[in-house]
Amino acid sequence: MTDYSTNNKRIAKNTLFLYLRQLITMAVSLYTVRVILDVLGAEDYGIYNVIGGIVSLFSFLSGTMASATQRFLSFEMGKQENGSLTKVFSVSMYTYLLLIGIILLLSETIGLWFVNNQLTIPAERLTAANFVYQSSILSFIVTLLCIPYNASIIAMERMSVFAYSSIVDAGLKLAIAWLLPYIVMDHLKVYAILMFIVIASVQLYYVWYCRRYFDFCRYSHYKDHNLFRNMLSFAGWNMIGALANILRGQGLNILINLFFNPVLNAAYGIALQVNNAITNFTNNFYTAVRPQLVKLYAGGDTKGMLDLGYQSSRYAFYLMLVITIPIMLNTEEILSIWLKDVPEHTVVFLRIIMLSSLIEVLSVPLANMLQASGKIKIYQLTVSILFLLNIPISYIFLRMDYNPETTLWINLAIILLSMFPRLYICKNIIGLSINDYMKDVIIKISIPLIFLMLLFYILMPVISTMNIIVTIAVQMSLSSILIFTTGFTRLEKSFILKQLKLRIK
Repeated sequence: MTDYSTNNKRIAKNTLFLYLRQLITMAVSLYTVRVILDVLGAEDYGIYNVIGGIVSLFSFLSGTMASATQRFLSFEMGKQENGSLTKVFSVSMYTYLLLIGIILLLSETIGLWFVNNQLTIPAERLTAANFVYQSSILSFIVTLLCIPYNASIIAMERMSVFAYSSIVDAGLKLAIAWLLPYIVMDHLKVYAILMFIVIASVQLYYVWYCRRYFDFCRYSHYKDHNLFRNMLSFAGWNMIGALANILRGQGLNILINLFFNPVLNAAYGIALQVNNAITNFTNNFYTAVRPQLVKLYAGGDTKGMLDLGYQSSRYAFYLMLVITIPIMLNTEEILSIWLKDVPEHTVVFLRIIMLSSLIEVLSVPLANMLQASGKIKIYQLTVSILFLLNIPISYIFLRMDYNPETTLWINLAIILLSMFPRLYICKNIIGLSINDYMKDVIIKISIPLIFLMLLFYILMPVISTMNIIVTIAVQMSLSSILIFTTGFTRLEKSFILKQLKLRIK
């Protein structure tokens, strides 16, 4: 059996590194966007973003392949068959080379035609736009080639590498923002080439690190057709799930536009932006947990995997809850401070979307445990069909003159209903006990949730009279204390207190 304390220490440490990376990235992005927009001007900045957006469409393929590479590497590590790691790495690298060939063909034919004939770009900026397009393709290809190395770092659970590289990445981007105004050449072209240099530098650092510290990160020509098919199949079913998720979100956006007006699209977009920033914290936590789930399953410790899956469900829910509560209770005040003019319906949209994410965060470990087994076909098909039902059902209600919030309530209802087939599929494939899940996850998270609802119902009239920053601080502090006292087991409390004492010393 895997040592409880060691695993939790590793997950906690890796989560902190990923949080550090995210905070640095967010802070630098907020600053550099303002500076670069001022230097390039709205027109050139818009050209850079729209062309970069066209190239980033291909990241849909690379994301699913990356998850496949991470899973198969972690699986071989869990089986403790390190000799197979080079084979997995090499086969994944071969797959990416094929994918690069396809992307180059599409981008230099259809993509190039689209940029030059369909996009609205001033004639005098078309040469610069093509320069940006080629630079973006190069950046994407370099990133794609380095995904097996990134996946190796995650599988080996060396998240500190990402934290340190993000500091370098942030420093280089800040340097670009400071230097660009003093360069006399075409700012758009210079910015595109400098961004390529930054991306290539960081990715090459990952390559150097992996080749320096991981023996298996060496390409060898393997002809393992079975492994190649398995990786493609795994990536393919993940792609279906990812596509359904994208269509669900964008489908609702289109429906809102068809039945209402662009102002509501702005409200929906703002709500999604805030929600994505919040869910990134739980996504980072699950990135740290995922390799452990795969390794436990591969090592034959299914019970250990299920226990970790239950724990991670609760921890992610608590993390999301602490962040969500002050935003839910102070939505109007927070949005009015952040935005000059808050579009109508933004407050309601954001609250419903955050509530949906709070529930959906519980399902991520179920998907991760199934991915550890490699048997994801039925799960992805079932969940994808349920998610896509959101669009026709929402369309029917909107035709009946229901308000725009109805589409999000329908989405919330589908998320709740989808938990039942998810649990049933996990029961049949990995032996999850629904009774244990209800006892170890649902009942345990319900206790602090009920207490928090009662507490803030009583205290909100008093707390709401305070300064908004003080109000949020009090709400987060009370939530954290109440969750710690009522939501964790004795062993978990002991571990957390021990870690806090070590940090203080």
